[in-house]
Amino acid sequence: MGATAKPAPDLYTDGIAFAERTGELNDWHELLGLGLEPDTMSGGFFSWHADILLNFVQRDPAYHIITFVGPDRYVNRFVAGHNTVYFIADGDDDPNLVCYPFLAPDWHLVLEDSISKTLAMLKDIENRR
Repeated sequence: MGATAKPAPDLYTDGIAFAERTGELNDWHELLGLGLEPDTMSGGFFSWHADILLNFVQRDPAYHIITFVGPDRYVNRFVAGHNTVYFIADGDDDPNLVCYPFLAPDWHLVLEDSISKTLAMLKDIENRR
């Protein structure tokens, strides 16, 4: 028996670039059109919906699952566990893709920007726009 090596992860610190490459679907209406109702505004599904998502990707291999395994780390494959959040994607399904935004030198600016965008969305909802 010889030793086997695992391929090195392809690490992203840019969450947007990771989402674009993996084809992460985060549009609520698009997910509803697929027959899925996300638990979060960003298109995430809590762990108790894992069976629904696994059945969905098994029926349609054009889609795959991204797992938020925290703290603030995403992997481009299904990882079972409690307190995980899953996303559906239709892009590159390479299981070695990993995103860890807190390793980026400007992570605090990206976080501030995403919080501002979320607050703006909530204000639009509150004002019925």
